[in-house]
Amino acid sequence: MAQPGGSRPITISDVQQLVRRKDEVEAQIKAYYELLEGGLQVDDEIVEFGSVNVNNFQNLQNIATVVQHSEGRPLSVTVLRGGKKVHVGLTPKRWAGKGLLGCNIIPLQR
Repeated sequence: MAQPGGSRPITISDVQQLVRRKDEVEAQIKAYYELLEGGLQVDDEIVEFGSVNVNNFQNLQNIATVVQHSEGRPLSVTVLRGGKKVHVGLTPKRWAGKGLLGCNIIPLQR
């Protein structure tokens, strides 16, 4: 069987190499998925964001200040997700959009 557009036949070695590459790509996709699943999610309630917590939070500027001073460095964040405390890490950094987080944080209306 010839390769499409070529004259060399496809060998078992070619197929094995493609399967290895496919496995590598799938592993990378899984790692990215796990990273996204472990980060901030819609409806997470932030109870601690770096040095800002429920006891010293005054307004969103507190979080903005922590983010600006932590660019490129990991931050510890604790959220309530489905009634359970979950610790996540995130690293503020520049991206194509606005801000350093890639999401909007809004105050909870109680």
